[in-house]
Amino acid sequence: MKLLTYSSKKYLWSSGIIVLVSIPLFYFVVNSLLINFIDNNLEQDLKQAQQKLTTINTPLELENWLKYNPQAALQTFKEKDFNPEYFNKEIYHLESKTDQNYRVKQQKVTVFKREFILSVKTSLFESKNLLKSVLIIQLILLVILFVVFQIITRNISKKVWQPFNQILDFLKGYDISKPSLLNTEILGIEEFNELNKEINSLITRTEKSFNIQKEFTENAAHELQTPVAIIKSKLDLFLQDPQLSKNQAKLVEQINYVLQKLADLNKNLLLLSKIENQQFALTDKINVNQLVEENIENLTFFAQANYQQLIYAKPAKVNLIGSKNLCTQLFQNLLINAIQYGSKGTLINIVLEEKSLSFINEGSPLPFSQEQLFSRFSKSIQHNQKGNGLGLSISHKIAQAHHFDLTYQYLKGKHHFKIDFERQEHITNQTQ
Repeated sequence: MKLLTYSSKKYLWSSGIIVLVSIPLFYFVVNSLLINFIDNNLEQDLKQAQQKLTTINTPLELENWLKYNPQAALQTFKEKDFNPEYFNKEIYHLESKTDQNYRVKQQKVTVFKREFILSVKTSLFESKNLLKSVLIIQLILLVILFVVFQIITRNISKKVWQPFNQILDFLKGYDISKPSLLNTEILGIEEFNELNKEINSLITRTEKSFNIQKEFTENAAHELQTPVAIIKSKLDLFLQDPQLSKNQAKLVEQINYVLQKLADLNKNLLLLSKIENQQFALTDKINVNQLVEENIENLTFFAQANYQQLIYAKPAKVNLIGSKNLCTQLFQNLLINAIQYGSKGTLINIVLEEKSLSFINEGSPLPFSQEQLFSRFSKSIQHNQKGNGLGLSISHKIAQAHHFDLTYQYLKGKHHFKIDFERQEHITNQTQ
């Protein structure tokens, strides 16, 4: 879930709860105010009625007054009928011919030396309608405010979190081989500016360490070339000495074998350094079918030594743009890997499709974590007895340089290495 969506949901739930709580609260408050207003009016009507009764002298006057003041009523005093408090009562309404709710206030009075209950009433029908109207208007206003608040909050949040998204986009596209820094000021927000400074500081330190490491690798590899070549030539001369014993010759051959591995390691380190420094032009037109067939032809003897068979049936026609030498190295490394670590007497399938190339071989599961597969020197010693631990790392770097996706899966007892060409085609189409 995105941060903006998460915060919007929180605001939405909080606002919704506030709206739901405010509606009954508003109803209760307005209803209380309305009842209080009605009670005050009843109190005034009751006082006026009492004053009027003091001026009435005959029963006829009383009858006429009651006739023209239907809100007032007199009844003979009975203790059970008298209620000194305000109360609501259902009373039949002649005009509407229905029972309606009234608010009533009573008072004990003496008229013509007799005790009566004076009642004044007011209909709650219009008051309730008014309350409903007010409540509906308030509800509509709350919904409008709720929607407007959500829109404003989302837009403000978008603007506030825009620097964070810029930082995230920068980190996603950051390439240590192409140094660049973040903007130091974004929207004048202090926290984001501090974050920018810390990221820039981290980038500077990382690039410095990377450059030192890269420079050391290049220098070490170059410096090793000459002494390794000299030692190798001296060992070759030593092997030609007729006075060399069998044990000495065997020892020299072992030294020569280890030296050859050192030379291969040195060569691979130089290759990695050149790939990382982008010293290869990626402008060759590459016929993938032809390269794969050449690799199969060159390595068939290697597979036959392990009693393996290379299967390359009905390949698609695929053409790419890149470095032909690097792609040759990539396909060769993956094919050698499939042969070396494939079980003896099994089939190795090379599958070329329109947007991918796969190398599939049977074999035991990896004796190390899959995350270490394309890392330098990080795999187990036992697994690396057949190589120097750089083959797959070089393959991964070549794939990255060409915008290929090199992936690995272990399915049903088989290792699947897949080169996906689709991302390069997408990037090529965008730049055209």
